[in-house]
Amino acid sequence: MLYDLTVLALLPNTLGAVLPILPSTFENFSSTGTPLGCFSCEFGVLNRFAFLTAYEDEDKLAAERARLMKTEDPYGIGAHLGAVHSTAFKPLPFMDEPIVPGEYGPFYEIRTYSIAPGGLPETAEAWSKVVERRQEMSRLLTVMGSVEEGPLQMVHVWPYKTIEDRMKARAQAGKEGIWPPPGGSAHLTALQSELFVATAFSKLK
Repeated sequence: MLYDLTVLALLPNTLGAVLPILPSTFENFSSTGTPLGCFSCEFGVLNRFAFLTAYEDEDKLAAERARLMKTEDPYGIGAHLGAVHSTAFKPLPFMDEPIVPGEYGPFYEIRTYSIAPGGLPETAEAWSKVVERRQEMSRLLTVMGSVEEGPLQMVHVWPYKTIEDRMKARAQAGKEGIWPPPGGSAHLTALQSELFVATAFSKLK
C-alpha cells in the first residue's frame, strides 16, 4: 500500500468560496486511489488543506500522477489555488496495517522529518523498538517514508481527541525516556510539526 499526501494552499481571502466545493474535491480527489482524509490546518501555515489518499500499488499512483499532468483543473478550485505539494509515501516496516477510516481525532498532528540520504533504515529500526509502548499512550495513525525523487522525508500522523491528550501522552513518553526514540534522531536534518483538524466529510475524523 502507498499513500499520497497532497497539501492544497489557497490564495488569500478565498476560503469562503472554496469551502462549499471541498466535499466534491475530496470525493473526486483521485481516479485510481481511495480518499481517506481531508484536514484543515489549524496551527501552521493557514488556508491549507491536507488530503490523504491510499493507492494499492505504484501503477495506480503513476496513473493518477499522469492524469493530474493532463487535467487543467483536477481539484475544481483552480481559480482559488495558490500552490500544490504532493508526496507519495510507503509505511515503515513495522506499520504493516493499512489505515482504516474512523473517528480518531478531530485533531491530527502531521510531523514531517527530513532525513539524511540512507538514514531511513536506521531511523525506522530505532522507532520499531519503542513505538508499541508509545502507541499505548496515544494512537499512531501511520509513519511513512517518501518514495519519490527529492529530499528523503518521513511523515508521522498522530490523531488526538483533545490538545490536552496530546500534551499528556508526550509528557508521559518523555518521562519514560522512550520519546524521541533513542537513536532515532541521528539522521534527521529538519523537523516540522503542524496541527490539522478533520473536516466534516473526511473519512478520518
